[in-house]
Amino acid sequence: MNTELDPDEAGSGVEPPVEPRVRRAFGLLERFAPGWGARWAIELWCTPPEVDLSQRMPPGVPPSQPIEAEWDGHRIAGEAWGDGPPVYLVHGWGGCRAHMGVFVKPLVAAGYRVIAFDLPSHNDSEPGALAAGRTTILECAEAVGAVVREHGAARAIVAHSLGAKAAALAVARGTSAERLVFLAPMGDFSLYFDLFADRHGFGPRIRSRLHRRLDRRLGMPLFDTDISAMAARADNPPLLLVHDPDDRDSPYETSRHIAAVWPSANLITTRGLGRLAHYRILRHRPALNAAVEFLTEG
Repeated sequence: MNTELDPDEAGSGVEPPVEPRVRRAFGLLERFAPGWGARWAIELWCTPPEVDLSQRMPPGVPPSQPIEAEWDGHRIAGEAWGDGPPVYLVHGWGGCRAHMGVFVKPLVAAGYRVIAFDLPSHNDSEPGALAAGRTTILECAEAVGAVVREHGAARAIVAHSLGAKAAALAVARGTSAERLVFLAPMGDFSLYFDLFADRHGFGPRIRSRLHRRLDRRLGMPLFDTDISAMAARADNPPLLLVHDPDDRDSPYETSRHIAAVWPSANLITTRGLGRLAHYRILRHRPALNAAVEFLTEG
């Protein structure tokens, strides 16, 4: 099912461009030393960008209680509001828990305990096994699972962008959640491989080596972490997808495909959010209302 909503205004930020000297260096490494290029590329791939969005909670969010969780000794930091069944908020790549803050007040008012946290190497959370400032999709999924284990089975997980991919992977690996809401979920990594290579100025020799290194670092095929690879599981919980066709960071077709193969999924299509739709959707009031209604129905 596909429902259209009207646009809402909000601010946003974008990832900064790659410096020309970095592109020139990768161009040389592609020709003469692709192995060295792949070693450099994997560290960049695993480094969250600095996204130009406020790290402060939206106005009107009530005082919170600090919460923590950990896996394998790695600390995850967050906040909690209210009482009731837990609803977890998961931000995207380069984001922080404050980016999901618009959900706090309505979900608390609906009778939920709302828990927002920072993914590994983001904001207040510690890194995982990698150096500070770096992490992987698998570590992000481990963090989601650790927070849910510590603070109770999820009535729902509301997640944005890469956070949606991490939430789906966590659920596939056994994390309990009754419902899921994915806002502009990240597409398949095959797409981002091409975009990453083009953005940094290297070609197939570095790209293929980078792929092999990532598979080894994760201990599983990178493409097995895509939502599309997990969508057809019979025990997947009901899912609401909210996405805008203007999204330049995560293709709208990603959500259309997921909705087609996920056993119980509904896609709501926003309209007119513009070139910053990937972030504006986090402040889009009709999308927020649809998500809250989905979580509270039944």
